Amino acid sequence: MTEIETSELAPRMIARPRCPQCQAVARVQRSIAGRKGYEYWTLRCTKCGHIHEAQVQVDPMTPEARGWLSSDLRAPT
Repeated sequence: MTEIETSELAPRMIARPRCPQCQAVARVQRSIAGRKGYEYWTLRCTKCGHIHEAQVQVDPMTPEARGWLSSDLRAPT
């Protein structure tokens, strides 16, 4: 049985999380909501099978907000 570890992933590591033991790519097995602005991910290594839990900061920018920011709307003058 593998031991489960918990950590917080840096924003640059979210795109391609790595196994803390062998540095191979880890895949997200489960994602659950955590405290405001965070999710808890259960990751499994594709090479050694190590299970790792991580706390991940959620991007607060929704697709609707991105559309608003990139539009031609301007503040009233």
